[in-house]
Amino acid sequence: MTGQETLAPEEATKFPEEEQFNWKEMPLWKRASLSLFLLGVYIVLYRFDNNAPFNPVRSDMFSFLASLTALLSIISLWKLLPFTNKKGLKQLNNILEYLVMLPVIMVLITVINAFFVSFSPISGTSMEPNFHDKEAVLFSHVDKDYERFDVIILRVDSLNEPYLIKRVIGLPGEIIVIDHNEIYIDSELLTQDFIDQDIVKTYCVASSDPNYCEFKVPEDYYFVLGDNRDGNGIDIPSGYSIDSRTFGPVHRDDTYGKVVYHIANIPIFD
Repeated sequence: MTGQETLAPEEATKFPEEEQFNWKEMPLWKRASLSLFLLGVYIVLYRFDNNAPFNPVRSDMFSFLASLTALLSIISLWKLLPFTNKKGLKQLNNILEYLVMLPVIMVLITVINAFFVSFSPISGTSMEPNFHDKEAVLFSHVDKDYERFDVIILRVDSLNEPYLIKRVIGLPGEIIVIDHNEIYIDSELLTQDFIDQDIVKTYCVASSDPNYCEFKVPEDYYFVLGDNRDGNGIDIPSGYSIDSRTFGPVHRDDTYGKVVYHIANIPIFD
């Protein structure tokens, strides 16, 4: 026996209660510093996010709350309050206790949007009857090696509304022929079970002959079409789909990802 006291294994793993982390008792300067740090992380992530147009954090509400959080954090660090009594600082700390969660949410959303999946509402009828106006989709940008019939999100800068949702029809290196409402891929007839070809017709909209046109898909490009090719995919016919028949094949770098989930009947869009 050495005369020294020993602790039971379960007691050795316990920490004094005053050393345990307590979010509500975090000092004001730490809370303010954390807020500014997270806002800085968000700005850096957003700056390098290729999918930034789809980040919901871009909204005016998030921008206002983020600016308010930054302002209050700076004020608390520099003690520029019109009153410096403990009561005023405590009230500010109580406010930041909730506002500091905003930068946390912004960083998490931006990480998910930048590296994994994004959310996009659908506007227009070019993908009827499979995707409807005022619905939405989740699309993944983990892998941009698309397969035929994948539905993807893409950008065409020459259009007034550059962000589009279309279906991949032609893959890199293929020759696409539209011939009297039929599509041929390298001379093989394409089966299109996702549309009714007796109702929705595939015309050549940018050709002197509306019934025949041919496209060569370069490497790293994709030929895309809307499902509502001639506008007859809905009860009230609309204009034809703006797709590769008009603007040609789309480069891989101008795509954002593949639709992985279709969200229908969204109340906020009604």
